[in-house]
Amino acid sequence: MGSYLPLQRDDPEEFSLDDVNKHPHLQQDEHPDVTSAVSESPGRSQMWTDWLLLLLSLLVAASSCALYASSSNRLAPRDARGLRMPDQLILPILMVPSGPMMIFPNYIIRANKAMPDGIYERGSHVVLSDNDTMFYQWHMRDSKYKTCYIDAVVPPSEELRAANKSYTSSGSLAAIQVWNVTTPTGRLTNLTWNTRPERLTLLGTVAFYPDEKRREMLELMDGWQLFPPTPRFACGEKRIETFEIVCEGCTLEFDQIFEPTPLAFDLLELG
Repeated sequence: MGSYLPLQRDDPEEFSLDDVNKHPHLQQDEHPDVTSAVSESPGRSQMWTDWLLLLLSLLVAASSCALYASSSNRLAPRDARGLRMPDQLILPILMVPSGPMMIFPNYIIRANKAMPDGIYERGSHVVLSDNDTMFYQWHMRDSKYKTCYIDAVVPPSEELRAANKSYTSSGSLAAIQVWNVTTPTGRLTNLTWNTRPERLTLLGTVAFYPDEKRREMLELMDGWQLFPPTPRFACGEKRIETFEIVCEGCTLEFDQIFEPTPLAFDLLELG
């Protein structure tokens, strides 16, 4: 017959752990002192394990904080005033164009035949007619390009609208004259018809049209700048050049302002 454990004993102190091992179905609440004795040793072991893990976690956290503080000190922003600045002599060299230039005039001034004593000062407003003429002056620099010419620079109509620019005209603008004139002493700051520079030679003519239109109208070929009627002249030396722009039988009015979209009579180097 199978053994069994009595439900109650006369003397509780006679009960031993061997009885528990022999009878695993013994109710623990009937012998609380036995349960305490059995579980006391595993509880202390778990407590020491928890404290050890907590201590290791604190050590890892402290090490991480120390490492972050050390790295942030090394990577902190530095004052740029202590760094070496680029050589300022390099910048002007890099800004000098290597190819032929289109040069804006230094002075633009008007003279009016109908008001021969009327004084005009330099400005950007260009007026050409049978009574009005314009004088342009360039202060030339030394250059490796020895030939220059005067040309009309007229963008297509859509580019003019985008740049908020326009001009008014009448008659044919296909042969606007460019004259070489005497260079006045001093700066060309004010002028009358009676004090205007004297004409020397007719350099040529320009067409005040967009490039595509004038190529079709005048049947221009590549290299047309090298041939008449292009107003060409020798350049490449430091000197002052003054020219007169004349529109016979036509009128033209616009503002010549130094901007990325040019509408102008400009001087160009021929490379």
